[in-house]
Amino acid sequence: MKYTFLLFLYLLVAITPRVTNGQIIADHTVVDDFDKIPQQYIDEVKKMWVILAGESHSKAYRIGCQLLENSHPQFQVKIKDSDTPDEFSDQYLRLSRGTWGDVNTNSGWIYNYGEEDWFTTPLAINRTKDHLTYCNTNNLEIAAMGFGWCWDMTANNWPGGEVDPVYQVRWAGRTDGGPEGSMRWGLDSDDQSLTGNSICIDTYLNATLEFINHCHENDYPTKMFFTTGPVDGNSNLSENGYQRSIKHQYIKDFVLASSDRMLFDYADILCWSDAGEEKQLSWKDFTGNTQTFQVIHDDNLLDLDGGYVEDGDHIGQRGALRLGKALWWMLARMAGWDGNTLGMIPPVVEPDIKIQPNPVSDIMVVNIDQKDISGRISVTDMNGKELFNKELTELQTKIDMSGLDSGMYIIRLMQDDQIELRKVVKF
Repeated sequence: MKYTFLLFLYLLVAITPRVTNGQIIADHTVVDDFDKIPQQYIDEVKKMWVILAGESHSKAYRIGCQLLENSHPQFQVKIKDSDTPDEFSDQYLRLSRGTWGDVNTNSGWIYNYGEEDWFTTPLAINRTKDHLTYCNTNNLEIAAMGFGWCWDMTANNWPGGEVDPVYQVRWAGRTDGGPEGSMRWGLDSDDQSLTGNSICIDTYLNATLEFINHCHENDYPTKMFFTTGPVDGNSNLSENGYQRSIKHQYIKDFVLASSDRMLFDYADILCWSDAGEEKQLSWKDFTGNTQTFQVIHDDNLLDLDGGYVEDGDHIGQRGALRLGKALWWMLARMAGWDGNTLGMIPPVVEPDIKIQPNPVSDIMVVNIDQKDISGRISVTDMNGKELFNKELTELQTKIDMSGLDSGMYIIRLMQDDQIELRKVVKF
């Protein structure tokens, strides 16, 4: 439920071409521009510590950046999923979801952050501010930070309650830690009469504004940015998906209302394929009108080779890679790149590499069909942790995989400026 003026604003934005005037909005339109980032701004991003505080879906940001490095070594990243954050480095982007404390504790490094830690209570907001203060005053400057949504807008409580008279839909979702408990939730305070929940999208927006102001008031370098959330895997995708899309649009409209606000549009990026196709579904609202809305494109549920292995982020590697490309674009913009000056990256020339067997249980044999033997071969897990690294001295390299956990691994062959990647499954 919204006031008439806000409804007018929503309709105006919906029918008016978007002009951002230099505003930093990372959506599907910027994914292919990652390879235009000038080297000087790639180098600036490599000085950053960036936090996407979240739960399982936030892993896609980290997987995506690792996949980008695997295919384009210029985009070096180091991922931290436990223990103390790494000290400053200018050799790689430091990426994690680590926070100093959460709603349950006021100290110690935490690597799991939900809505209950970001916005559903005053305590959550204060603890996140304390995290920003601790890091930025203890030689752990945060360059940028945003909230990595999980299925909070759709899960646990399916569409129910009273029908919203403006959107002709019922609200859904969860609000762990909220004053009324975990309940379905809407857009603004008026929607409490429909859901029984005082938490709404405005609660998230206002909390994030508080974090922005906290950094400004204390002269912290941290750039706080807004985000949209997942567009995959929900029950009752018709009505549930439509109400979710309204929430995403509400966030976008809020960001567009002020040129100094920044947005990473996770949802929009995943609703488009690399071929430029958008996926939409439709649903008839409670007045019988057909409403169309975005959902994740099927391609973004696939791995790079066209299959799918669940690696913790609930989407495919293709989707995660799109997120990684867009994240580098956004961070380069934050570093001062205008988004237009070009810095084209030369194409990668791939040597030939064959892996047998694949899948593998113990010994893997890597054969290289190339006369000149030089360079290195390495094995990393999907979090980017290097498990094997050896100089190339012969055409055939044997790698013992028997001690590794079941799952997916990346084989990388590097020779001068040439690189080839292969995915291998350990069972």
